[in-house]
Amino acid sequence: MMASLSGEQRKEILAKLESDLANNVITIGELVKQVRTQLYGMTQTQYAKFIKVSDKTLRDIEKGNTDPRVSVLNKILAPGGFQLSARAVRRDI
Repeated sequence: MMASLSGEQRKEILAKLESDLANNVITIGELVKQVRTQLYGMTQTQYAKFIKVSDKTLRDIEKGNTDPRVSVLNKILAPGGFQLSARAVRRDI
């Protein structure tokens, strides 16, 4: 089940979400919610079943009420084409 979007529309949404996340405009939880609603047009219950996590886990992540493992976040974000990775940031003291 996917929202009826053209390939170009999906690319535009993904590019904006990626940019917003990189620029700290949205949180991981907000990213998850946008992937779920904009790309898939699913309720929390539908998406949780689709990605095989509990409704509560998905709800808590979207609300920012939990600090989930990276593996769980990657599972939740994979349908949107996202994968979390670490990057080194140099901070001069």
